[in-house]
Amino acid sequence: MFVDLDAAKGEWFTFRMSSIDPNTGEIVWGEPVEGVRVQIRSWKPFLEEAYAKRERVIEWKINPKTRQNEKHSNPKDLTAEEIKQQKDDAIDYAITGLEGFKDKKTRQPIVCTRESKIALMALDFFDRFFVDCQQTIDSTRVEEEKGAEKN
Repeated sequence: MFVDLDAAKGEWFTFRMSSIDPNTGEIVWGEPVEGVRVQIRSWKPFLEEAYAKRERVIEWKINPKTRQNEKHSNPKDLTAEEIKQQKDDAIDYAITGLEGFKDKKTRQPIVCTRESKIALMALDFFDRFFVDCQQTIDSTRVEEEKGAEKN
C-alpha cells in the first residue's frame, strides 16, 4: 500500500487574479499566473478541533410543554481578540506553502511565514482565491466519500 505523506500538507493551486464586475457583482477570474502557486489544505479539521476545545456554558431552562428543567450546553462566546487569534491560527494552518510571490518594495520572494500568510489574506483578491481553493478541496472530498460509499 502506498501512502502520500505530503498530502497532509495540502494541494498546490496555481494562483489566479480576480476582480469584481461592477455591473453584476460577480467574480471575474483571470488567467493562472505562471510560476505562482499556493499550497492549501482544508481548514475544517482545525476549526472542528477548535470548536470541540471551546469551553461550554451550561444553562437550565424550563421546557414550556413538560414544565421540567432541561440542561442546555452551548459553547462560550469568544471575545473579539479570541476570534482574531482563532482566525489567524486557521489561516496559518490552512496555507502551507507559497511559491513565486514577491514583495513589491524589496523584490524579494515572500517567505511562507505566519505574518506573510495573514498579510496576504488581508488582500481581497487573495482571499477570493483562497475561498475558491477551499471550495475545490471540499468538493473533491465529498466526491471521494461518495466513491468510498459505493464500493
